[in-house]
Amino acid sequence: MKYLQQASLGKRSYFRYLLTITILIAIIPIFGQLAYKVGMSLVGIPASELKNYTLTQSRDLMGKNLFLIVNLFPFVVLFFAMLLAIKYIHHRPILSIFTARPEFDWKRFFLSFGLFGLVLGIGLTHTILTTNTTRWNYNPETFWMLMGLSFFMLPLQTAFEELMFRGYFLQGSIRLFKKPIVSALISSFLFAVLHFENPEVVKLGEVIVIYYFACGFFMSLLTVLDNGLELSLGFHTVNNIFGTLMLTNNWQVFQTDALFMDKSEPIIGWDLWVIVLVCFPLLLFIFHKVYKWKTWSEVLFENIEMDDKAQKDEVL
Repeated sequence: MKYLQQASLGKRSYFRYLLTITILIAIIPIFGQLAYKVGMSLVGIPASELKNYTLTQSRDLMGKNLFLIVNLFPFVVLFFAMLLAIKYIHHRPILSIFTARPEFDWKRFFLSFGLFGLVLGIGLTHTILTTNTTRWNYNPETFWMLMGLSFFMLPLQTAFEELMFRGYFLQGSIRLFKKPIVSALISSFLFAVLHFENPEVVKLGEVIVIYYFACGFFMSLLTVLDNGLELSLGFHTVNNIFGTLMLTNNWQVFQTDALFMDKSEPIIGWDLWVIVLVCFPLLLFIFHKVYKWKTWSEVLFENIEMDDKAQKDEVL
């Protein structure tokens, strides 16, 4: 069974999809507020005074590492909530939303992680050598805790986003639209829209949403062509860890005590378009050769037939 066809497993009424999405949406404000209140209480600010503080003031009070924990905590809850929903609402094997293979392929994950990590490392090295806007920012008092947070919480945050957009939405929408290319475009559009509130959009302009869409579409292609989330997860995880641990600035969504601080003005640079127009096609070509994918047109434009025979599906 192909990865997208695994949406036919278990119980799959539209009520169950609606219930799962409703639960996930409810988790964000509930656990977001809970984490924020706990974080502020740890620095001596009672809940009754929270309305007097802006997010910037709250970050300064908590410190960047605690503020990062507060921001990532809802995603950790969402990750486990998604797994529980797949198992107990949809009655599907949890593995079926990760991959069509008999087990999760960690070699694929680490190959993608390593290749895109190399791309990001080359880009950072070039920036350091050719500009004077990227400064050494190492703080031993905060960096090692940041490293622990980056390798524990960020993989769970990225895993939830992959399970949601390249798993749940991609597999679920194929039942309606049949063709993988259509589901990939819809999933990528949703991925871009839900990043629209990021502070990067305010600083860089709405054109950055095109980059979010391109990233979402690239990861959707990896998922569809490779029959699993392993490559997409590796790419997404190293991207977020790199942006948190290696290079930061004072306007992006996660502001941290990373090794390097970018002091340049926020603009859409050539480096983003090189990633989209050069790196993404190159990575797709490499993976195509390594894993001997079928012809792309055959995979992306075929009709995916689902095993949607009538079944008794109790909603309560």
